[in-house]
Amino acid sequence: MRREEDRTLAEADPVRGPGSSRTVQIVVLSEDILTAQGVEAHLTRDDRVLVLPPDTEERPDVVLVITGEVTDRTLTSMQRFSRDDPADNPLLMLVAEPPTAKQLVRVVAMGLVAFMPREGTTLADITDTLCVVTRGAASLPQPLLGSLLEQIRTRRWNDPAAEAGDGPRSFTSREIAVLRQLAAGFSTAEIAAELHYSERTVKYVIHEVIMRHGLRNRVHAVAYALKQGLL
Repeated sequence: MRREEDRTLAEADPVRGPGSSRTVQIVVLSEDILTAQGVEAHLTRDDRVLVLPPDTEERPDVVLVITGEVTDRTLTSMQRFSRDDPADNPLLMLVAEPPTAKQLVRVVAMGLVAFMPREGTTLADITDTLCVVTRGAASLPQPLLGSLLEQIRTRRWNDPAAEAGDGPRSFTSREIAVLRQLAAGFSTAEIAAELHYSERTVKYVIHEVIMRHGLRNRVHAVAYALKQGLL
């Protein structure tokens, strides 16, 4: 399993609870057939996982993309599973070389919840991360999250009218304080200590933000707040 310091915002959200007993449906996309078959065979050994074919017409819960460099072809293969309502997109896991800043924004919009560097990622890492994301959490390395946040800030400053949404008034001062700590990469325990709240209160605040705005997880909540100009 990856070291905890390499995981950002990776604690289970209260939205989905500690997990579900239902089967997780996953599609594995890779231009390397041997890689795809190996990962599929590994995942199939877990009776909680149902591997769907890449050309499935069903809506998977998770799409796992394994590639070297992220290219336009990679993005197109991911886009096939996107829905009109982003909230309906499957969870997207990406194993690849780090994407560019612009590519990162695109894949986050498609539902990215986990990134693993191609070099050094094992089958066990993929299984561990799948467990994390199906609990409603996310797994993004700190440098990648920093790049995402910078892209969102830059876009907002270049177009202040973009994605005005329902505005800052829809967030309380306590919610903003917690989201700022999340954006800095702190855990709920660290946020609780910093803001002098109980850890349960911090988790409740995050849960309320996610539910009220129809967001997917903590990463999405931070990105949404940045778009509103709150962070």
